[in-house]
Amino acid sequence: MVAAGVSNSAEISSGEFDRERRMLVDVVSNSKCSRIVYFGSCAVGNPHEVRTPYIEHKAGMERIVLADPRGLVLRLPQVVGRGGNAHTLTNFLSARIASHQPFDVWTRAERNLIDVEDVAAIGGHIIANPKSYSRLVSVADLRSSSMLLIVEEMERAIGRPACYRKVERGAPFPIDTRECERAAGAVGLSLGAQYLRRLIVKYYGRR
Repeated sequence: MVAAGVSNSAEISSGEFDRERRMLVDVVSNSKCSRIVYFGSCAVGNPHEVRTPYIEHKAGMERIVLADPRGLVLRLPQVVGRGGNAHTLTNFLSARIASHQPFDVWTRAERNLIDVEDVAAIGGHIIANPKSYSRLVSVADLRSSSMLLIVEEMERAIGRPACYRKVERGAPFPIDTRECERAAGAVGLSLGAQYLRRLIVKYYGRR
């Protein structure tokens, strides 16, 4: 499984991209494993997404993996879990809301959030059942949520109002989650209705 590499979606350094590309090519060329699993990005498949250097890089990595018959790409959206990376979307919102610092909210933007534990459960099932799923699967909540809704759920969980300015920018974030829904059902996970609220309360609710 290839889980290392460029994780910052704002990255523009060709050196960082080249480092991951060399690592991946080495794995594909020299690995004797029966499966090669790469974590891609749901943004690659979003026609509304700006084709940044990061997204172009992720698309290229997916092509390298899928060119090998052993390859499996699990595309991920915004993954939520316990961790200190201040640059993740939910950690950024939590810090700003808790400290009542102002920020902008793009009113037309959507994002898709999924629990890291659910990624492990769903991804593990897909890996273990290769004949039941395609070699490119998006592991994500069944629907993307508006940034305004995400902020509202964060406010509810934290118990403080956010200080933000609405900006008329952004775009939808459609994701084909049919295979993910089937895999989630197979491992007893319920995505869709109320999933966003449960996820945010789990990691950011008042304790």
